[in-house]
Amino acid sequence: MNFKKIVVALMGMAAVSAFAAPPKTWDAIYKAEGEGDYTSAKIEGKIRLGQYTHYQSVQPVSFKVNDGLFAFSVAGNMTVPADKIEKGNFEGDCNDTKEAWISYFEKPRTFTSGKGKKKTEKQFIINIAGVDLACGDDLYAVGDLKIKFTDPQAQAAWVAELEGREKYQRKQVVEFRRAEQEHRAALREVSSFFKDPRDGQVYRTIKVEGREWFAQNVNYNVDGHSWCYEDKDSYCMRSGRLYDLEGARKACPEGWHLPRDREWHDLLTGLTHCYDGVDKCEKFASKMKATTGWQGGGGTDEYGFSIFSSGYRKVIGKSTVRYEEMGEYAGFWSAQNGRNETIWLWSMGRMSDQMVRQLVPSKTNAYSVRCINGN
Repeated sequence: MNFKKIVVALMGMAAVSAFAAPPKTWDAIYKAEGEGDYTSAKIEGKIRLGQYTHYQSVQPVSFKVNDGLFAFSVAGNMTVPADKIEKGNFEGDCNDTKEAWISYFEKPRTFTSGKGKKKTEKQFIINIAGVDLACGDDLYAVGDLKIKFTDPQAQAAWVAELEGREKYQRKQVVEFRRAEQEHRAALREVSSFFKDPRDGQVYRTIKVEGREWFAQNVNYNVDGHSWCYEDKDSYCMRSGRLYDLEGARKACPEGWHLPRDREWHDLLTGLTHCYDGVDKCEKFASKMKATTGWQGGGGTDEYGFSIFSSGYRKVIGKSTVRYEEMGEYAGFWSAQNGRNETIWLWSMGRMSDQMVRQLVPSKTNAYSVRCINGN
């Protein structure tokens, strides 16, 4: 697919939306925008796909989620191009990642079993609106979703209260997620790719006003100066590593560099074509945000810059460390401008209308990094 075809397709989508605007977030389907949560959970055991001589575009899948308040088995199907399975190691990628992303509502519910001294209480989240399977860097919505909770009482509550009543909304969530999936595939078609010679990782890149930018967060390990959110490798796979200032200065490969403050300005001008200052431009943040990875949903990723909410690592005192605001915030380092020692962060929050710059509160805090080509 070329860029012209994508533009024509998007214009067609815009014409349709003039009559019936699609929901901007998955929880808007439930008429509860801003109330839903979207989080990752570990998969226990093997992820199973159908085995065929010739594959179709719809692939049956089953797996078990077992991570804290989530404990249930999943069966359904995913839309995956047949050649992606036949020519690659798709099932292996899924089983290496072993991660589901869950759209859900409500706080945990308590379920009681037994009597007297044998009485036990367990908490589970059962109001599940959708499940996506992560395979490498991609997410796939599970359609025709069937859920079975490991706890009998949780399963009984699911069947009585949610399974049938919200089936239509869950189907719409799947359609919403699959539209995101198709959008990501379209972006890849018009993107370039760069392989980091240091560790072999491949990054998608885009050009803005003739300058080439990473369209993914850097995930190069700078020992002692870079971290995965909550020290979990799965977060690095999804949204890169978090760097303190010293690490950020070493994160970009040769021929690329940490963007200067002026280059961040130029990026936003090039994407939005707004020349009055970012604080006066239209509400463009949603067009920069990735379609997933934000609490309550995500953006439209119209520009292809794909900002995930990666949170940050905060150092308190000499030894206390906190990871904060995954799903709520994304911050990016900029390079020092000449002799000026002021360091700026370019950031946005879940409810942001623009991307703004802020003074770095501490050089030992850790944020995300994007790279720009050239010296």
